[in-house]
Amino acid sequence: MKEITSVVHLERYSDGVATLSMMKEKTLNALDETLLVELLEKLKEADADDDIKVVILTGSGRGFCSGVDLTGGILQENADKLDDWIRQFANPVVECIRSMSTVVIAAVNGVAVGAGVSLALACDIVMSAASARYFLSFAKVGMAMDMGISWILTRRIGPMRTAALTMSAEFLDAEEALQWGLCYEVVDDVELMSRSCEFASRIASKSAPALRALKSQINFADAATLSESLGYEAEVQGMLVQTDQAQQLIKEFSER
Repeated sequence: MKEITSVVHLERYSDGVATLSMMKEKTLNALDETLLVELLEKLKEADADDDIKVVILTGSGRGFCSGVDLTGGILQENADKLDDWIRQFANPVVECIRSMSTVVIAAVNGVAVGAGVSLALACDIVMSAASARYFLSFAKVGMAMDMGISWILTRRIGPMRTAALTMSAEFLDAEEALQWGLCYEVVDDVELMSRSCEFASRIASKSAPALRALKSQINFADAATLSESLGYEAEVQGMLVQTDQAQQLIKEFSER
């Protein structure tokens, strides 16, 4: 019987933090059906674990993710089925990251290309190694955007910068990504994981219901009007304040 090798490794720590590492170094963690299916499974597994508050997503080896696997055949022999493939395997990963209650931090090491950039920016927070480079390569290979990047980018950096970045297919280095608001922090390469874990631990030390509520509000606001966001904030706040944990934290804060 052929041994099945895992391509996504989930490691739990004792402080409410876990890491998810894509393990296809030879292809710079290119996205194929196997990786996407397992990544979705591990994301759901982490979200179902009450002991995990924050997940750090990263790539093993020299790069975060080189995008959709161009050697896998889906872009050539089965090109007529690409739209179904995206809907079945790629989109559910993005939808899971956005909808899961667990906070997801992308620790971008090395290069992120095409759908690899989409994967990183789907996460709640992006930490970037100093050597990281973001390459929206779609126009370079005659393709359009996918995995939600058109929706995410236009909201993060506006339509004009999105057009310039995607149509020119130029690399964006880590410092430029920071200036444009595509990552939260840039750190030395050797410190990427330690700093990401440190930041994740700081988040994980906070109230789980509060973290879930905050992520829910942020994602809701992306597609809502001010009036709708005001109403949703009041609704979530009203539910959250009734929890025992919130009441205890409010009491502790007021007694300082």
